[in-house]
Amino acid sequence: MDRPTPLHPDQWPPQLDEISRKLGNPLNIHRLMAHSTSLTQAWMPYRNHIVADSSLAPRHRELLILRTAVNCAADYEWEHHVVRGRAAGLSDAEVQRVKAGPDAAGWQAEEALLLRAADECRRDSGIGDRTYASLDRYFNLEQQLDIIATVGMYLTLATIIKTYRLQLEER
Repeated sequence: MDRPTPLHPDQWPPQLDEISRKLGNPLNIHRLMAHSTSLTQAWMPYRNHIVADSSLAPRHRELLILRTAVNCAADYEWEHHVVRGRAAGLSDAEVQRVKAGPDAAGWQAEEALLLRAADECRRDSGIGDRTYASLDRYFNLEQQLDIIATVGMYLTLATIIKTYRLQLEER
């Protein structure tokens, strides 16, 4: 069975012209989502909040995304966010340590909690009482909601990526 492939921006409907311009050279995930004009229009403000306007520090955001990519075996997201993680201040060793999870030696307490929160959101569809009580010491309510929203967004992306067997862009 053939699955939809990413649309070249020239094939996007005119309603997505502004989004296409803002993205410049859209990634394959954006090109795939362009098959649904209304989803893409609704998705982009959410995406922009998570990647640009979140209350989380970029380093914390990237830890959550990388751990979610590991948890979902979403290689496409992993590859993109290794680069973004480095730009957010993660060392190569830290990026690799994300794979080992929250109990790996070397994490700061709040970083281990973020990884644990990502694990629990994936496994349990929520953050458990023990992890939440610890998170509450380091992150305010706005940040806690952004933690959950970040993991949730990347769980959704992983599902899209894996369903449509999305490939990395040609380099």
